[in-house]
Amino acid sequence: MDSDSDFYGDEETVSALEARVASFDVHNPYETCPSARQLTESIPAFLARLPPATTDWRPGLDWIWIANPFHPPARAPLLAQFRKGGAERLALFAQFEKMTTTAAGGRGGGGAAKAQRDVAAERREAVADLKALAGACHVVTGKWMLFPEPGQVNEVWGKVARATAEGGLGTVAKVETRIESGKARLVCVYTRDFRDKEDVARVLGRMRELELVRPEGRQIYYKSDAWTELGIYGGNEWGIGASMYSSNEIFGYIKMLASGSHDMLRES
Repeated sequence: MDSDSDFYGDEETVSALEARVASFDVHNPYETCPSARQLTESIPAFLARLPPATTDWRPGLDWIWIANPFHPPARAPLLAQFRKGGAERLALFAQFEKMTTTAAGGRGGGGAAKAQRDVAAERREAVADLKALAGACHVVTGKWMLFPEPGQVNEVWGKVARATAEGGLGTVAKVETRIESGKARLVCVYTRDFRDKEDVARVLGRMRELELVRPEGRQIYYKSDAWTELGIYGGNEWGIGASMYSSNEIFGYIKMLASGSHDMLRES
């Protein structure tokens, strides 16, 4: 190696890389939000200004935010249309379930078992319809959820914030402010599209590298914002799973990707 410049590349390579960096349209969707990191603010300064372990909740400060400045702005979601259409589809499913189970009550033999199968099939169809509606209305973001204890929240949030700001994690991240001492905090790491399983897996893989999650450790879960908008939480009345993915499922997906089982994965 003749000089330091050899390590970084020749002049043509360096110029090309500098041009790529200059072409990035960095932006901050939370430019006017005091509870978010600003582009003029260093990560150490941001973490020192709003440490989640000791930043108390108050009106307008329920979350601390940081955005990936290299991620292009997303299309505005059509929330009103999605909520209306989603509520109508859920109501249709609830009506079908009620009619099917009521009719089965008057039959003997295997009537109840058949009703359960019919309801399960209709539920799967309703979920597929809701996902399609979410895509049409651009309500496609989702998030991996972490629940660090108060003593670990600053460390966990620091890793998430740095990786997000560097463009290597998700699109946005947020952490709860302190409401009561001793309560675990929610940290959300967002991806751009819950339908993009490879990107969901990439973000989880990066979280593993940051030692935020382990394949053999406690599972974490990924939830779509579409389900949040429709009030689909754990134990909901429609029997729809509140989470889109678990870390165990996606770690298995990553393993199969690494083994080259691409065709089988795309069919799943």
